[in-house]
Amino acid sequence: MITRKLTKLVLICGLATTALGTGAVMAKGGMPHGKGMPEARFLLSERGAAKLDLTQQQQKELKAAFEAQKAQMKAMRGNKEAQRDTFKAQMETLLAKATFDESAAQEIIDLRKAKVEVFAMQKLKMEHTVWQILNVEQREKYTKMKKRFAKKMKDKGHRKGWHGGKNADEKAEG
Repeated sequence: MITRKLTKLVLICGLATTALGTGAVMAKGGMPHGKGMPEARFLLSERGAAKLDLTQQQQKELKAAFEAQKAQMKAMRGNKEAQRDTFKAQMETLLAKATFDESAAQEIIDLRKAKVEVFAMQKLKMEHTVWQILNVEQREKYTKMKKRFAKKMKDKGHRKGWHGGKNADEKAEG
């Protein structure tokens, strides 16, 4: 049962990462740092609209969809500080007990997994919305752009633990 849930979670996260994480951030030459939706920035940019030959109507629909998603994500996030404080308090309580409370730990894990699943689902819904707005030719172009961008990021070493082509061990040595 837990294995199935974990498998579903990994699959959802993997799909979300594949669909959105690699993004189609071609505008201004790379992955933006910080917050935001890279696919939205690209699709709403003049360059993205030109590369995909988006109509004015498609641009309006995409803008409305991304604005709605932004509002939903903001509402789902709520007060980050309060959530962090709650999580920290739960962890401190768990760790302070003389014996490990597996059910309390599982509850904390389940709450975090549920939140990740909600965000992953929202991202997949947005990708579906984008897909429905694009026509067949635009979908093919968009898919090719995302693949090229993912390859470019992989070739440059933009993976977890890598910065500027060197990982932490190489930096320590050099």
